[in-house]
Amino acid sequence: MTKRSNIQAGFIGLGNMGNPMAANLIKAGHHLTVLDLDREKAENLEAAGAKWAETPLDVAARSDVVLTALPGPSEVEAVVLGDDGIFAGLSEDTVYIDTSTNAPDTMRKIASIGGKQGVQVLDAPVSGGVFGAQAGTLTIFVGGNEKTMERCRSLLESIGRHIVFMGPSGNGNITKLINNVMMFVNFVGVCEGMAMGAKAGIDLRKLRDTITPSMGQSAIFERVLNVFLSGDNFAHTTHMAIKDMRLVTDLGRQLGVLLMLSPMVEDVFTRFRDDGHGEKDFTEVMRHWLRRSGVDVSGYPKVPIHRG
Repeated sequence: MTKRSNIQAGFIGLGNMGNPMAANLIKAGHHLTVLDLDREKAENLEAAGAKWAETPLDVAARSDVVLTALPGPSEVEAVVLGDDGIFAGLSEDTVYIDTSTNAPDTMRKIASIGGKQGVQVLDAPVSGGVFGAQAGTLTIFVGGNEKTMERCRSLLESIGRHIVFMGPSGNGNITKLINNVMMFVNFVGVCEGMAMGAKAGIDLRKLRDTITPSMGQSAIFERVLNVFLSGDNFAHTTHMAIKDMRLVTDLGRQLGVLLMLSPMVEDVFTRFRDDGHGEKDFTEVMRHWLRRSGVDVSGYPKVPIHRG
């Protein structure tokens, strides 16, 4: 498949990440059939030429490759394996690609079932957030069959800049979970550091500009502080952050890895959710941290709740 091969593709899950990824597939010249629980989320895609389908089966029946971007393992299983699911509509020698942050065991199970039907399965979770999804610059961690990945490269290159084959089924998701735990651990460190700085009377913008070229810098530090100071958000709710961290801790326990920071970070998000903030962007934990540290946050822009 070449870059402009006009692949018949399907995309299910048109939320904060899925919609811009689907839009980039259309921009790259691929024919697209789409589906979401909320049809309004497909309006821009239909205006750009995408076709609407009523069921995952219908999407699959029209496609050579189907991609999903869904909240988690239970949603992926339902969409793929249900009576009107993707596997009920895909024919032999087609491909299913899941870009969700998912459980490795879930994708291994789906890959096994797909293999018996002659369907190739890739777990291809993405990193780069909504910014990267909109720009088409995501990093894509791929697990499955490398030849299948190469077969689908034109699709993947439409949504991502860095496409990395990580090994057998499940390894893409393992890599994504490693990425996420390092990101969220760093994020909590940023919250503590910024609370100290603000409480000491240091301007957070000056602190950002000073830390950025220093050893405390990280991608999450720069991005989180920028969105906090601008009143923007990641379009990633606290509920979703908890889901991600639970997948991380489950994986660590399965592997027998010493877990110290991961459960603590999960607890930070869980406490924030239990205070009634589950639908808020996870980056709002920083505002909460500052407030609880005795910092006046009234001068910082408020972030609206963004549901995906």
